[in-house]
Amino acid sequence: MSTLRVGIIGLGGIARKHCGAISTLDDVEVVAVADMIEENRQKYVGEYDIPKSYPHHTDLLKDDNIEAVGVVLGHQLHHQLVIDSCNAGKHVLVEKPMALNLQQCDEMIEAADRNGVKLMVGLSFHYYGTSLKAKEILDSGELGPVITAVSYMTKNWNYASRRPQYRSRYHGGGMWLTNGVHVVDRLNWIMGSQAASVSASIGTRAHYQAGDDSASAFIRYKNGLGGHAIAVGYANGGPCHECHVICANGTLRFCQHYEKFVKVGRGEDWEDVPFDDQDEDMHHEWGSFAHAIREDIDPPTDGHWGRHVMEILYAAEQSAITSREVVLDNGLGWNNQSSGLRINQEHGWL
Repeated sequence: MSTLRVGIIGLGGIARKHCGAISTLDDVEVVAVADMIEENRQKYVGEYDIPKSYPHHTDLLKDDNIEAVGVVLGHQLHHQLVIDSCNAGKHVLVEKPMALNLQQCDEMIEAADRNGVKLMVGLSFHYYGTSLKAKEILDSGELGPVITAVSYMTKNWNYASRRPQYRSRYHGGGMWLTNGVHVVDRLNWIMGSQAASVSASIGTRAHYQAGDDSASAFIRYKNGLGGHAIAVGYANGGPCHECHVICANGTLRFCQHYEKFVKVGRGEDWEDVPFDDQDEDMHHEWGSFAHAIREDIDPPTDGHWGRHVMEILYAAEQSAITSREVVLDNGLGWNNQSSGLRINQEHGWL
């Protein structure tokens, strides 16, 4: 089995999680990094024993030894960096949120298709051991059909240490795009359907900033179900990252951060369920990306999946402004897989 040779573009704090996860995989290796700050480059090269470093992503993309890249810079930079990487013939895993608008998402997808490379959005909640076990339980049918679900992320926004671009909606910041993307992704996956419409309340209620810090959205799905996505960045409080699913023959709760559990509810009691508890949260994320490249199948959270999540987020913002339910641009009919590739057996709409 050949090793996937990866370059990491951008060495902020989240890059450490990516490098740490890749170090746990036998078939993926970081062979180069790129960052404008030399101190950052030297730190990562030394800590993770990375052979090469470059001051700019354009230099890294010229390296023929690199097969895939992780784009882990600020939200406002994803669009151009992904297109440059695809045009250089590299497979791309881009951090969430995918881009700042749907036109950018479409251009990123088109660049990947035109160059015959894989594009995957790093929606990490999708790949946690707790999430994978929860989806396995739901897919088994033992709890019966899903009736509804609530997906939470409430946490301290850490305003004082938050970089300015993440406090500005103009640059793709705010709690809804920064972390609401996780709760919407997780809710879509649990509901097993494409979304049809959104009704939401979004605002800035706990901080002085040019981006939101709280959002609550009701999402209607094309299979007739409805669920809630809640994302709040408070100034003081207790965190909750839980997803609560109510089914016809049982209930399910699961969580990865602050608390880590998978629980099934029957007979008025909750039972803990064991799950694959990896030391690195992004272990399965990078493993799935490498698997998709090796087997030539669509990545679990490919560009179309990532775009649909962003479409919901933007529609929720429109709903909050107009105080009306918003029907998504994709319409009330079902969309179809566009690639013609074999499907991934371990993820997807089921």
